[in-house]
Amino acid sequence: MRRRRSVTALALAALAVAAVAAPLVAGSVVGAVPGGPSGSGTGPSVVDPLNRTSATPSADRLVSPAGVEGAVWPYTSKRRSTAARTLALNVVVRGDADRVRRAFEDRSGRNWTAVDGEGNVTEPVWDGSDAPGPEWGRARGSARYTYVAAADGRRGRWVESTYQLGVGAYLGQRTHVRAYPAHVGNWTALQVHTEYWDWYRLRHTVTGVEAGAEVVERDLRDERFVAGLTREYHGFGGGGSDGWITVVEFVPAVLVGAALPVAVRRRRLPLAETLIPAALAGVVLGVRSAGVAAELLLPAVDPNLIAAALYPVLVAGPPLAVRALGRDRDPDRVALLAAGGLGAGFLLDFGLVSVQVVPIRLVVHRLALLGAIAVFAYGVARDDRRTTAVGLGTWVLGLAGAVLGVF
Repeated sequence: MRRRRSVTALALAALAVAAVAAPLVAGSVVGAVPGGPSGSGTGPSVVDPLNRTSATPSADRLVSPAGVEGAVWPYTSKRRSTAARTLALNVVVRGDADRVRRAFEDRSGRNWTAVDGEGNVTEPVWDGSDAPGPEWGRARGSARYTYVAAADGRRGRWVESTYQLGVGAYLGQRTHVRAYPAHVGNWTALQVHTEYWDWYRLRHTVTGVEAGAEVVERDLRDERFVAGLTREYHGFGGGGSDGWITVVEFVPAVLVGAALPVAVRRRRLPLAETLIPAALAGVVLGVRSAGVAAELLLPAVDPNLIAAALYPVLVAGPPLAVRALGRDRDPDRVALLAAGGLGAGFLLDFGLVSVQVVPIRLVVHRLALLGAIAVFAYGVARDDRRTTAVGLGTWVLGLAGAVLGVF
């Protein structure tokens, strides 16, 4: 019996270590961002306009929607270079830039939140409800750039988003918009995406570009200052786009006015063991809920400070709960209960922030954490210091890997 349990512990440890090491060995595994707008038909084959041979895109890689006096590279970038491309631009609004901004920010009765941005940047975020529409307010976001030029490709330059608008909770889920008013012509390009705060990566994770464009479409379609709303196919894919872009036209005079289900076996379990899955799932969901509540109650506090205060609970909470409830118990059962409870917490947390597609990297990371907590729980139940140390070390390694961007 002792030999069988040792083999079980080694197998669990090997699984956890392999899951943590996989992204380090095969760094090419990345999660895909969901595709672009749907419901507009299927255009010709999509091409990827990433031009890695030049810091600026060539004229044939720029997009000029109908009626727009100018052209734009249909992506954003972390730096002033096409090689640092991130997400696709998915909305263009034709109209005076100041009026476009006021149209979003000055409307009331919606469900959007305002946060100061970085580098004088603002961003819009939607809470996902069926309310009349979002109230666009200033929001926080990292600096991103796009390339804007005249229709013939001349007078082009890299520009940083002038403002960002957002709705939703910074530490929950939201729709994020970066706005790029053009220096040629009267129009503004928008990059809109949905995202959620990932407590294990301590940053936002993008869940889609298409859904963000749909939020803007729903919000603007019936407004009296909107003269038209269409979708155009430009043929460039990548960055979450399948080649479609939403074009909104403003009228000349803008009128601006949003029980944890646990499957229990018939076999009665000791109270301490039944509390293990509830405690681990509760830590994950409790941190999420506490973060959102603190953000709402303390709007003047930087959300990153709230995250810094709560993150230690996420790090230490699961191991402490397992150690308090799992000692002197059946090792196999405690390991399964710990992994099951933490896994349930992950799934419910994804559900709370409306995640529909989970990138492969995040799946690997969450499996690594499940393996680590299972090894740790097995060691605690057996009072095996070596196995406990392996599990705790793998747990810390998995968390550090996420924060450092390995996952």
